[in-house]
Amino acid sequence: MHEFRLARILSFLAVLGWGFLLLPQMNAVLIAGAVASLTLPMYRWLRARMSMFYALSLYFAALSLCVIIPTIILTVLVAPQAVTGYKTILLWSSTGFELPAIIEEYKDKLSDMLMTIPGFEGVALEMAEDVKAMLSSLVTALVSGSIGVAGSTVNLFFQIFLVVFMSGLTVVYAPTLYKLTCQITTLPGESVVRFTKAFNSAVRSIFLGIFFVALVQGLLTGMGLFIFGAKDAAFLTLVATFCGVIPIFGTALVWIPTATMMWVHGYMGSAIGLVAWGMIVVAGSDNFLRPYCLKTGIETSIIVLFLAIISSVIAFGPIGIILGPVLVSFGIQAVQESDYLLKKSAMKPF
Repeated sequence: MHEFRLARILSFLAVLGWGFLLLPQMNAVLIAGAVASLTLPMYRWLRARMSMFYALSLYFAALSLCVIIPTIILTVLVAPQAVTGYKTILLWSSTGFELPAIIEEYKDKLSDMLMTIPGFEGVALEMAEDVKAMLSSLVTALVSGSIGVAGSTVNLFFQIFLVVFMSGLTVVYAPTLYKLTCQITTLPGESVVRFTKAFNSAVRSIFLGIFFVALVQGLLTGMGLFIFGAKDAAFLTLVATFCGVIPIFGTALVWIPTATMMWVHGYMGSAIGLVAWGMIVVAGSDNFLRPYCLKTGIETSIIVLFLAIISSVIAFGPIGIILGPVLVSFGIQAVQESDYLLKKSAMKPF
């Protein structure tokens, strides 16, 4: 008994030491755990066929390619359009945010209509001035924020390197992590295995139901933007892909403003077509794919999952997209393990 307690204390101290070391990078640790959960079967397949050195080298190479290839695509296809859009915003700012002629025409009609209503004579003018002040503040923030882009980029690549490196450590030392978990929690090995499977299923559901569906939605939105002739379609496709992870609104944050701009510029057919594409094709795929993928690995209703994701994002930030479903999955598994252990103890003879 004394040796068991001593082993448990030492295991706890080992985990505590690594916890203090990695505490400032807990988001990267959680992402690395999710990546390792998805890629552990690949590492084990490689390890069964070659030495650890070659297996780990190929593992790191595969993860690195998953980062390098999207970066090259982003740089070649999207960055030029992003730079052009940034210059356009600065040019628009230098002209005092002069609106297109058709929008000025709508604004004048609205002003004339409000002039006929007592008490609303200056409302349209005040609204226009407020909009220009808001746009000026937005551009100022954009210009000042762009100064820190280089530093943010360096930090982003450091975080990516950290995730890749810790993912490799996790898959290599998975047996050690399993042993430490058993010693600290004193749970039976089969219970730890079931918790691990619950974590793997939750991560797989998150990957498919949130990130994969967001990618599909971004590509479908991009197809609609290209079909209906939207300007800077490649850049907007990237933005739509990132917006696809946002609950409720999603890619509508891209195709609705784009269709609105098409409408005010006189391309009414393209605007109507883009809205129809977004409502039928993009939103339809989301309504079908997301609930199916999320419920595949987590045994609860889709409403509970969406509530967990939204609450977790509010509480923990973007990492809550992963943390929310994982905590729900752990809670469900904990209840099941509690029932299992109680039944098992009831079956033992006194």
